[in-house]
Amino acid sequence: MFADDSKINIMISYSHQDSEIMQGIMDLLTTHGFGVWVDTKLKGGANFFKDIGSAVIGCDIFLFLLSEHSISSKYCQDELSLARISNKRILPLTYCSFREITGAMEAGFRLILSCVQWVCLDPKEEEIDNNKRFLESLNEVLQSELSEDARLANYTVVADENHEEEMYRSMGTLRRMNSKHFTEFWTRNFGDADSVLVTSILDQIKVDYYWDYLSLNLEDSWALKAMTLWCFNLERNCKTLTRKQYDEFVYPDGRPQEGGPVSADFDRFWIRCKDGFSVRLSMQEVFDSESSVRFDSIRNLSKIKSKRVVIALCKLLRDSDPNIRAVACISLSYTAHQGNADKLVVLLKDPDRLVRESACLALARLKVPATVPALLLTWRNDVISDVRSAAMKALEAIDSSEAKEGIRVVHTLQEEFQKLASSDE
Repeated sequence: MFADDSKINIMISYSHQDSEIMQGIMDLLTTHGFGVWVDTKLKGGANFFKDIGSAVIGCDIFLFLLSEHSISSKYCQDELSLARISNKRILPLTYCSFREITGAMEAGFRLILSCVQWVCLDPKEEEIDNNKRFLESLNEVLQSELSEDARLANYTVVADENHEEEMYRSMGTLRRMNSKHFTEFWTRNFGDADSVLVTSILDQIKVDYYWDYLSLNLEDSWALKAMTLWCFNLERNCKTLTRKQYDEFVYPDGRPQEGGPVSADFDRFWIRCKDGFSVRLSMQEVFDSESSVRFDSIRNLSKIKSKRVVIALCKLLRDSDPNIRAVACISLSYTAHQGNADKLVVLLKDPDRLVRESACLALARLKVPATVPALLLTWRNDVISDVRSAAMKALEAIDSSEAKEGIRVVHTLQEEFQKLASSDE
């Protein structure tokens, strides 16, 4: 994919309507010794989408050329989403004004890009100055960590009406600003309460983070509720959230000790909500049936698997779209997390036959002996022959004594039924 693995390799994602700008950036990067991949090197054909997906997963930095054209491109959004779940260093670069570019963005785009540093260049400035600023920002990204804490620290919370512009005023890059909140969300709003109504949490978000969720176009109450329910892994009809559920999400490694620096966690709840939902949006985009990078993503999940990807996949198993549920089944099996087999077993009773078949094939890959009884029931009772065949493949792949015995018993019964049917004739 990249010609020289010894170089720092950069993939440029762009709209072909911005080819002239892309060429200038590409020339600058190659002059400074970077390896660069763009889809102009493709000659079309069946490998087009496969090569794009491989380039995203194989690059060191994903350079996203932001313009009115790229933010409306399905291909660009697929590539950005794959870079997000692949935990790539992402650097958005734009020659547009902040208000111009963000005003045209959908909420999902803004949310996915809200945790990374932007480079906003001024087309009126000298080319040499813009190039210097870009290369400096590129070097900062190269020095940055890829840990979860480092990513969360990059999120910006818009505190007031004028805050948004201020974030982009310094060197044209987005940086985190201090918030006016100095105690964490639950404590400052609900004190020592053991549980709180979900509606109360949504109402308080609108108070504490009004300008921020407004800046993300999350003013739609449905979007805000979906975001909260997704992050806390709650059912749609759930009425309350417990403090235990809150702490497990906000502080997965345990709450900080009493007397610690409270100010460090003032926005942790909201930042984790934004981070979790951006992963969800990215996963849904990548694994959508029309995604241009879906199949290469599934094939390469062994390379990009992470805890947050696995969690997002598990949540997609409950998506309302059966195509998403089916692809999530297969994708989850590629992560090799056997502890999630029980979630796949539940889908053996899914109303959609493709989802049931996908669950069987996923269990065949995971090879968990404890799933044998459920697979035997599916093999015996499912009305769709393709699902029964997939269940048989799973049983054969598991190859445990229980699976062999179950297969033997069912085969024996089938032979007896066939003898009876022949004698009746």
